Amino acid sequence: MIEVVEDPQTGHFRLVTRDGETLAITTTRAAAGDLVDLLMEAWEDALAAAVARARMKHGAAIIEPR
Repeated sequence: MIEVVEDPQTGHFRLVTRDGETLAITTTRAAAGDLVDLLMEAWEDALAAAVARARMKHGAAIIEPR
């Protein structure tokens, strides 16, 4: 999960993980929202690619990646 948090001092928007790590800073909420969507899409693509590669190597040993 990635949350968008506005910094009251600068007016910038931080993309923050649930662990409190800042992934990015934007100057607009729209840019922050789009970046969140693109990061989530990239994560899903990376996960699918990793699962495909692992299944090629290990076959049925990969039951259900999450």
